[in-house]
Amino acid sequence: MTVQERLSAMTTRLQASGSSDGAMLALGAGTGLITGVFAALLIAGIRLVQGLAFGATASPLEILLWPAVGGLVVGLILRYWAVEPGGSGVVRTLETLALHGGRARRRVPASTLTAASIALGTGASGGREGPIVLLGGSIGSTLGQWFRLDESRLRALVATGAGAGIAASFNAPIGGMLFAIEVILGRLRATSLQVVVVGSVVASVTARSLVGPGIVFQPTRVYGLGDPRQLALYAFLGLPAMAAAVSLGRAEQWAAEAASWLRQRIPAPLVVGLSGLIVGLIALAIPEVLGTGDRLPPVDGIRDPIRAMLDGSVGLDGPEGTGWRIAGLLLAFAVAKLIATGVTVGFGNAAGTFAPAVFMGAALGGAFGTLGAQFFPTWGIEPGAFALAGTAAVFAAAARAPLTAILIAFELTGDYQLVVPMMLSAGIATFLADRVSRDSLYEAPLRLRGIAFTPVSDDVDVMQLLVVSEVMSTTHPTVAPDQSLADLRTLFDHSRSHGFAVVGPGGRLVGVVTISDLQRAEDAGRPATAADICRRRPVTVDATATLDAALQRMAAIDVGRIPVVTGRDRYQGIVRRSDVVTAYQRAILRKLDEQQDVHTSHLRDLTGVRTLTLSVDTGSPVDGELVREIEWPARTLVTSIRRGSAVLLPDGATRLAAGDEVMVLADPTEVETVRALLVRQGAPIGDTSPDRDD
Repeated sequence: MTVQERLSAMTTRLQASGSSDGAMLALGAGTGLITGVFAALLIAGIRLVQGLAFGATASPLEILLWPAVGGLVVGLILRYWAVEPGGSGVVRTLETLALHGGRARRRVPASTLTAASIALGTGASGGREGPIVLLGGSIGSTLGQWFRLDESRLRALVATGAGAGIAASFNAPIGGMLFAIEVILGRLRATSLQVVVVGSVVASVTARSLVGPGIVFQPTRVYGLGDPRQLALYAFLGLPAMAAAVSLGRAEQWAAEAASWLRQRIPAPLVVGLSGLIVGLIALAIPEVLGTGDRLPPVDGIRDPIRAMLDGSVGLDGPEGTGWRIAGLLLAFAVAKLIATGVTVGFGNAAGTFAPAVFMGAALGGAFGTLGAQFFPTWGIEPGAFALAGTAAVFAAAARAPLTAILIAFELTGDYQLVVPMMLSAGIATFLADRVSRDSLYEAPLRLRGIAFTPVSDDVDVMQLLVVSEVMSTTHPTVAPDQSLADLRTLFDHSRSHGFAVVGPGGRLVGVVTISDLQRAEDAGRPATAADICRRRPVTVDATATLDAALQRMAAIDVGRIPVVTGRDRYQGIVRRSDVVTAYQRAILRKLDEQQDVHTSHLRDLTGVRTLTLSVDTGSPVDGELVREIEWPARTLVTSIRRGSAVLLPDGATRLAAGDEVMVLADPTEVETVRALLVRQGAPIGDTSPDRDD
């Protein structure tokens, strides 16, 4: 069998429900392998750009200007290549799941690798974990689309890639698995867990083999809980950790609002470049804010600030009795990183917030531990231990992912002696954050844009009984990309629709044009076509998805229609609100049918009778007759009657009418007699529709 034949057979298996476990595990392993390779390429790319930009020593002018130059280049990439690398990669991944069912564009991995290497290599304040999550998720999405997976398995593969990205970045396969479950999927699903585990392990092993163990913030000291009274301080650490986590989200939000205001006045690439200039200004005073928090450019500050804070070695080379000075320095680190990261991510540079949360947690925890040692000198407090607990607490509160935060902290140190303190700090920080802020660091940007990210539920809703292909409209008019504004105006004026799909050659979906898009174009007074004014890469749904998924996607951004695609953006039809209303009634009836079939099957098993569902014909012997006046055969029972959208429980006074669907329990020997009663005289027996013989 050739490679092509094997791939074809694998695709067939993946498309066959219930027979794809082994194939999905293979795809999970492939996703992990490719993600691990891309993680190694990203780390190498950051180091390469850093070496080219700063050389052996970095002058103050280089520290000021290189982040701005890198931001400008990234802005050009976002403008002319792909917008996805801009901002938090985790947010972009959640957006892909919420709006596109996990269908990412094929250009995302390469553009993200390039943009993140330039941004972080030139000193942008952020982490590589966000870009790697986006890389892994888009790799999983690309593989899933290649093998034409349905939406449920495509989402699982995206989560696998995201978890693999975290596993590869931190050499933390367990943490990567929990990240995929807590942050990306939002819940534990047994069908996804196996694939996520395989992808995370393979990615971690691959990245470690290519780059080595230095890809993590590995502290050199091992900590444990000494005096039990320290637990009170670890519990209290949850409060400032929560404040830091919430502040990081607010800083990103305010920066995003400022960036939106600036984009209305200056070109978008300049806005990203400006974020780098602001980071450079901050770095002149506190160079530790540059980059990811480890292996910084050759600056006069601490080259590996996160490791130094976890080791408790920050400021130890200063004068004697400097506990207050060290605490002040660490708090300055935390505040500077907060501002620099908020500007970097909020302005749309290609950097993540995972490592900054770790940086801020280490600085805050270290400061807290240093002050604790000043106030309680006999308790044996080690600031590095509190720095480690602070990393877990701040990230747990920011991402609402306490298990992920604790497990990654464990895997960073390889030691479990601080399990109780970290659980205490992270748990309290998460508990307080839930009461202060509604959304996590990753969900808040989506909600501000009107996107509601909700995990897929296992509870069976009636809308999950129908797939999109059953209810979509295939006759709704479409628009050609070169259609003029005058033609569009005529189409809108003569139809009751407020939006049309723009479909190009080969049936490829170009975008969606609405009446508001047309009005804005007419007000501008410039010549344009449908392709010029339509909304590119609109929210779509796959033809094989459930109607529940389509409805959630429409509600997420409050639209009245959503194009249906299959394969590589091939247009199939459109789902409108009116289609949803009709489908809801159909789903209710289907659900009632299933429930009725269950109950009647139990009765049939007990009595040995046959179950018939027959339609009453016009002019049949029972048309217009009361149930009690009909000469039913012996051992015959009318159990229900469906009339339109209503299901009736009949009694003797119920009058049958043409079109009624009657469910009857009958003796097997009397089946043809019952049929003869319900069909019209002269019609062949069995000429009934619908007619289900269970």
